[in-house]
Amino acid sequence: MLNKDFLRDIFQDKKKLMKQTDIKCISVPKYDELSVKTLLPEWQANPEFWVYFPDKMPKDRVPDRDYFFTILNTLKPDYVDAMI
Repeated sequence: MLNKDFLRDIFQDKKKLMKQTDIKCISVPKYDELSVKTLLPEWQANPEFWVYFPDKMPKDRVPDRDYFFTILNTLKPDYVDAMI
């Protein structure tokens, strides 16, 4: 997820990183309803969430599944629990 553009945005305070100690990892079952592609449109509009992702993604690519759900679980653990 880290590329030069995202790193530049971090240094310019447009994007953020989390401390490793704050991260709450989770293993999410691989169901179609719980795919990144399905949930991405809903969360892409949320600035509190999207500040941890690069603005530009390669064409037809989505964020890494583990990274996406780890960030989501760290910020909204109740939502992830209810979703699963």
